[in-house]
Amino acid sequence: MNTKFHSYIVVLGLILSGCAGLKTYESNLENNLQISTETDSGSILSSMRTSVDVHTVNPDCTIEYAGTVKLGDRSEEIGIPTGRSTYLVFVYEKGGFFSSTETSMTYETLIRPRAGYQYSAKVTYEDSLYNVVLNETRPGSKKKRAMATRGMHTCRPV
Repeated sequence: MNTKFHSYIVVLGLILSGCAGLKTYESNLENNLQISTETDSGSILSSMRTSVDVHTVNPDCTIEYAGTVKLGDRSEEIGIPTGRSTYLVFVYEKGGFFSSTETSMTYETLIRPRAGYQYSAKVTYEDSLYNVVLNETRPGSKKKRAMATRGMHTCRPV
């Protein structure tokens, strides 16, 4: 192989890996959070991408990035730790096909999942309105309880 060509491939690989600074969230925990997504960019000339960044919350209320889950047309199920706080940042990115500008918006919430409970998040964007509805379901029940949005300012060090 031509060494000059090989050098270009290595440089291109480094550039692309640098642009992909997000790591995929992976967990060996039981799936307890189901995320469904419904987005409509409002135009065939624009697109809407959504994802959720998962952060673990330490006892002193500092956060550590654990990874990102790209959301799409199908539901995603992930496992988040129970008995401790997790900070979820839902990210909406809207871009145009003929435009180099991209807008983004986030919806952030602190959650402390309980063992045995199931959680669901419905992530929507329609008519320029962003929304996340988070629910908790008790074991053995089908009735969902809406959960209020909580910011990191509500975290209390232990």
